[in-house]
Amino acid sequence: VRGDCLIYRLFFSMFFCLGFITFAIIVHMAPHAIELGISATVAANILATVGGLNMIGRIIMGRVADIMGSKQAFVIGFILMAGAFFFLVPSKMVWALFVLAGLFGFANGTCVASQSPLVALLFGLSSHGVILGSLSFGFTTGGAFGPWLAGLIFDITNSYQVAFLICAGVSLVGLFLTAFLKPKRIAI
Repeated sequence: VRGDCLIYRLFFSMFFCLGFITFAIIVHMAPHAIELGISATVAANILATVGGLNMIGRIIMGRVADIMGSKQAFVIGFILMAGAFFFLVPSKMVWALFVLAGLFGFANGTCVASQSPLVALLFGLSSHGVILGSLSFGFTTGGAFGPWLAGLIFDITNSYQVAFLICAGVSLVGLFLTAFLKPKRIAI
């Protein structure tokens, strides 16, 4: 039971990180592009790329996670999202923003597709819905805090660079937390 509590806290924190970075990019990607002088229409298309590649990431990496494991898929997702944020900071070209939005969306879809199977792997199936639902509160909390902090940083610095670097750091924290998860119950 003590080990389950620690795993729950790690997973809750992972979900917080995932929510933080997911909603920070969803809320601030288009304003960032507009700040760079890109038209609102193109900025909206850059944001739509996040959603489109998210779906593709869920489908492709959902299958890959079935083969290699949900924990490994989360690791890949966090690495790719951190990389997208690190490269987003210096990127000013439209094509680069599309590429990074697509990379982020694909990686985010990877993590989303792996959430439920990883919960089942870590905690079993007997209370899967309750556990996944309560862990999702971490995602929601991060999803509220991430965009707020990024907006506050933009208001203070008049730039998204620091905010996106913090998001990259939060991605790395999520990666670090994922490394400590020890699946023990069932194979999915």
